[in-house]
Amino acid sequence: MPPGTKLEPQGAPTVMTIGEKQTASFMGQAVHGGGSCQFSLSGPISDGSWANSLSKDLEWKVIHSIEGGCPARNQKGNLDGPNQDTYSFQIPEGIEPGDYTFSWTWFPRIGGQPEIYQNCAPVTVTPAKAKRMANTDRRGLLIKRTEFPELFMANMGEVSGGCTTEEALKKQLAIAFPNPGPSVDHPEGTANLFKQPCDGNPRAKKAQDDISVGTLSKAPYQSSSASTTESNTSKTLLFSTISTLSTPSVISSSLTGPGSTRTSASTASIPSSQPCTEGHLTCLGDGTHFATCTGGQLTPPQAIAPGFKCMVGSGIGLDISPA
Repeated sequence: MPPGTKLEPQGAPTVMTIGEKQTASFMGQAVHGGGSCQFSLSGPISDGSWANSLSKDLEWKVIHSIEGGCPARNQKGNLDGPNQDTYSFQIPEGIEPGDYTFSWTWFPRIGGQPEIYQNCAPVTVTPAKAKRMANTDRRGLLIKRTEFPELFMANMGEVSGGCTTEEALKKQLAIAFPNPGPSVDHPEGTANLFKQPCDGNPRAKKAQDDISVGTLSKAPYQSSSASTTESNTSKTLLFSTISTLSTPSVISSSLTGPGSTRTSASTASIPSSQPCTEGHLTCLGDGTHFATCTGGQLTPPQAIAPGFKCMVGSGIGLDISPA
């Protein structure tokens, strides 16, 4: 959060019941060939104090990971129409009812440099319609409260300890998270995933060390007898992929509907008649901006990370070097 600012939710939080089906969908065409995403929760937030709910020491609980095909499935580049794909998930048992900040993070498969995107929304988690539990089930549920992995972090410079997704980006592969958690989807299968070697979240390493000495249960999360059958109704979160951003940086905005944080417009220009190959990246003439070919046309310019330049030309990737 920039100095002097505070978090202000836009509208009432989305209500989500533990164990019921939830749906996330995305608006915008700049899907960068898909990639890998995580849904996480931070909280619970005490007494509605949203303004104080974000800090550099914030802890996130990953409740669902999507490895490949997110925020759009089977795409070579960007979309030339609306994004029709949706993604289902649940608020799992082990999450305490209350108010939370819901986070969507995204690591694109294609881009000019390693990137991370994030959008947030306020949610209220309500209890499941639980059946009567035995004492042993209650003890197991308390243990499982600590089993959610920390949010994967990369591409944020010193903030993420220098960890990047650069190797995956060079190969144009979606990453497999070091610790995706027990709830994972593979919309495009697992054959073309890049096993991400590092995690820049220092708390993720600490949690893994704790597991190795036995302070946390190693058993994967499974539903207890308290769960109920899936509801026929579901809540939908709508996020935007319209924004473009140069690494290292993060988009972090409070969303309950369409909208996004957008970077400042580029001064680079695109030749109006320049042909392009679908999904290819083009380094523009100034060497500091690039565009993606979508629907036979180049997208608006995106800036190369400060301190770097690209070799003018077009291809499946960008040739980037220090400026």
